[in-house]
Amino acid sequence: MTEPATPDQLPATDGPSFCYRHPDRETWISCGRCDRPICTRCSMQGPVGMRCIDCGKPAFDPLTSLTPAQAIGAFAIALIGGLVVSVIAPRIGFFGLILAFFGGGFTADMTMRMIGFKAGPAIAGLVLGGIAVGALAAFGFSYGSLISLILASTDAGAAFGEVFSRLLLPGLAWAAVYAAVIAAGAWQKLR
Repeated sequence: MTEPATPDQLPATDGPSFCYRHPDRETWISCGRCDRPICTRCSMQGPVGMRCIDCGKPAFDPLTSLTPAQAIGAFAIALIGGLVVSVIAPRIGFFGLILAFFGGGFTADMTMRMIGFKAGPAIAGLVLGGIAVGALAAFGFSYGSLISLILASTDAGAAFGEVFSRLLLPGLAWAAVYAAVIAAGAWQKLR
């Protein structure tokens, strides 16, 4: 069994080093792989010690990376969820806002289950974008036939302006409110 090293047997150091990314920060830590000095802000805990940000980043992060099929599937499920909730919730009245919140959470949960419980900004963007497109499509389904009837009439310009200000503009505002509530419910699950 070997004896522990005494202070006079340790390698001599000239003093503290300075972080290679922040030259104004004094440090006594160095990367376990490349041996560059790093401050605590630039260090990551690796499996065998501290690593710098360059050495500590995994080449492939399975938690945040998506295959193209997973990305398309996540967007499709979010779109369908946003569409269904945006069609059903406004017909219930005020309680539709509560349904929209829980429907957004359900949509996010189903999307996460489909893609394998991955996380990150790309997944959040796909889910929230799919919900927004679904809510916009629900608005188009709800008011599309009315718009086509108005445009087919003889005096389409005057009728469209009247219907737009009295019906379509408030409908679009409520569609945006429902889309925001659905997205808030989804965000609650995604974060």
